[in-house]
Amino acid sequence: MNKAAAIFVILSACWCGNPADQIKLDHVPVLAPAKKTHGTSVEQEYAKWSRMAFHEAGKVHTLLDYKYLGHSHVAPGVDQQQFRFWAKKNGSEFPLIVSIRYNPITGKVYVFHMEQERRGDLRDL
Repeated sequence: MNKAAAIFVILSACWCGNPADQIKLDHVPVLAPAKKTHGTSVEQEYAKWSRMAFHEAGKVHTLLDYKYLGHSHVAPGVDQQQFRFWAKKNGSEFPLIVSIRYNPITGKVYVFHMEQERRGDLRDL
């Protein structure tokens, strides 16, 4: 038996495995429900803060693209959502970091901060 045939036989044995170990697809939900965060879904939370970031940053800059950087717990009772926008103003394009700090229970915004990201700090967008 040549090397390619031996590899094929080994992979076939691993691939097939024990039929009892295979997942029954009729028991796997197609769409899993979203995780809950303070009574609303994660998608609704993200959408709410994303719209606010677009609205506020769009007042000052022309927005070309964006990336959601994530959610973090800054302190007890203070959460933060961060976004990186590719913005344009006065003919020059640059990365803009938008941070929104808020009370996760009431939704009250404490700080809305926009800062141009320095070129030395750039990560992949």
